[in-house]
Amino acid sequence: MPRETTVLSLNPDRKALLGYESALRQNGFEIISVDSPLGARFEIEMGRCGFFMSSYVTPLPIYQGLASLFRRYCPNGRVVFLAQSTHDRILDADVLLLEGDEPSLLLRKLREASGESEQPLSLPNESSR
Repeated sequence: MPRETTVLSLNPDRKALLGYESALRQNGFEIISVDSPLGARFEIEMGRCGFFMSSYVTPLPIYQGLASLFRRYCPNGRVVFLAQSTHDRILDADVLLLEGDEPSLLLRKLREASGESEQPLSLPNESSR
């Protein structure tokens, strides 16, 4: 699978990103899901990611360090962040989602970022997040 469809998901709390990961898998994205910053760092250094996805569950300084590392190792990659509210100050995110945004919004944004043409989306039950 091309690197542009690989998503490295730092997910210390399985519930925070699970619905998004499921929707991405159903739509042809390869998900590398890790639950620790060390695991994310390893995957970034291996260069196996087209997108780096994290959420408000990850402490901001850790997220920022990993986003910076991702930019260094994957200069054409995109950073996705799921914020808890509009008041969260998030730096260095190409795609910003808010808790409660539907997976279809993330899918559209990732497809735009990877240059894919519009394709019908296959979504799990969006209320199952």
